Amino acid sequence: MRTRSEKQFLIISFLAICMLWCPAAAQTGVNSPYSRYGLGLLSDHSTGMTKSMGGIGTGFRERNTLNLKNPASYSSVDTLTFLADMGFRLQNTNFEENGVRLNARNAGVEHMAMQFRILPRVGMTLAFVPFSKIGYSFSSSSDIRRDEDGAIKSTGSYSGSGGVRQYMAGLGWRPTNWLSAGINASYFRGDFEHYISNTYSVSSVQSRTKTYSTDISALKLDFGIQGTIKLGQDNLVLGLTYSPKQNLESEATITDAHSTTTTQSIENAFSLPDCFSAGFSYKRKNCIFAADVSYEAWSKAKFFGNEGEGSDRISAAAGFSIQPDDMSKNLLKRTSYQAGVNLSQSYFKIGSNEGPWQFGVSAGFSMPITAVYNSMSYLNVSAEYVRTQPMSSGMITENCFRINVGLTFLERWFMKIMVE
Repeated sequence: MRTRSEKQFLIISFLAICMLWCPAAAQTGVNSPYSRYGLGLLSDHSTGMTKSMGGIGTGFRERNTLNLKNPASYSSVDTLTFLADMGFRLQNTNFEENGVRLNARNAGVEHMAMQFRILPRVGMTLAFVPFSKIGYSFSSSSDIRRDEDGAIKSTGSYSGSGGVRQYMAGLGWRPTNWLSAGINASYFRGDFEHYISNTYSVSSVQSRTKTYSTDISALKLDFGIQGTIKLGQDNLVLGLTYSPKQNLESEATITDAHSTTTTQSIENAFSLPDCFSAGFSYKRKNCIFAADVSYEAWSKAKFFGNEGEGSDRISAAAGFSIQPDDMSKNLLKRTSYQAGVNLSQSYFKIGSNEGPWQFGVSAGFSMPITAVYNSMSYLNVSAEYVRTQPMSSGMITENCFRINVGLTFLERWFMKIMVE
C-alpha cells in the first residue's frame, strides 16, 4: 500500500504536469478557418469511454469512471479509490471548397483529470481541459478593378492562434442513495490573436492590416444533479446541468493600420451564455445506453463587446457500451466496447448567415491493462468521424477523422489487507 507521503506526491506531481504542460498544449492541435469566429472551436469535455459514446455525460454515472460533464457524478467514486485520467488526440482533416481539397494533420491534449473521495458521500475532481482552440491560416485573391496598367489584384490574408484553458475543481455530494448534486468551480485563462492583412498588386494602393488581440482571466461556477432509479436489477440515471451566464474578465485590443494607426480597447469583451443540458443512462447487466440534449443561448453572449453575433446552439448525443463479462479471464471479454453519434449547431454566425452544422459518429473500447489487488488501469481508444457542413454555398466543408487515446489509472489507496 502507498504511504500518505506517496499519495501526496502523486497528487502534487499530477497538478504540476497540468500547470506546466497543458497551457502550451491547449493552444495547438487545431487547423480550421471556423476557429476564427467567437471564442474558437469549443471542446466537448468528454473523457475516456464517454468520448466513444458520442460525447454523452449529463446522465452518465458509473462507479470509478470519471465524467466531467456533470459534477454530480463525482460522488460515485469508490471510498478506496484514486482515479487519474488523461486523453490525447490525433486527427486528419480534409477541407473542401469549390472542388479544391486540402489535408491538415494535428495532435493535442484533450484532458487531464484526477478524482478521489474526501468525505463520506463526497467526491472531488481536479481537471484541466482546453475550453476553446484557435488555429488557422489562409488567403484569397480577387481582381478589384482594371486601369491602364491592367488589373489590380487584392490579396487578403487571415491567420489566428491561441485559445482558452479551463482549470476545474469540483465536488459531488450524495445526500441520499438515489440523489446526487455537484458543483464545478472553473478558472478560465487564455489569450488569442486574429490577424487580417489586405495587400494590392500596385504600390499606389496602400495596404491595410488589422489585429485583434484578447486576454481572458475569469472564474465561473457550474451546477448539476443526478437521480438514480432502481428498476429491479437495472439502473436508470436522470441528470440535469446548468451553467449560468457569465461575463469573462477580458480585454480586447483592435489595432487598425492603414494611412494611420488606431487602437481600440474593449473591456469585458466576451461573455459565456446560459447553458442547460438534460440526459439519462439506462444500465441493464453489462450494457449501458445513454443520451443527452443541451441548449446554449449564445445569441445573448458578447464577442469583442458586441451581442447578437452568436447563434443559439442545440446539441444532441447518444451512445451505448457493452462489456461481455467483467469477471472473465479472457481479456477481450473484460474489455468494454462503445459506439455513439452526435449532432450540433454552430454557436456563431458568419456574417448574416448561420454557421455550419456538425455531425459525428464514434466507436472505441476500454481495455484493462493491469489487474492487481490495489490497481487497475485502462487503455481507452476510439475512432471518430466528424463532418462540418456549411449551411450556405461557397463555404468550406470539413471532414475530420480522429483517433482518441486515453489512459485511466485506478488505485485502491485505502484498502485494508487482512493478515491471518
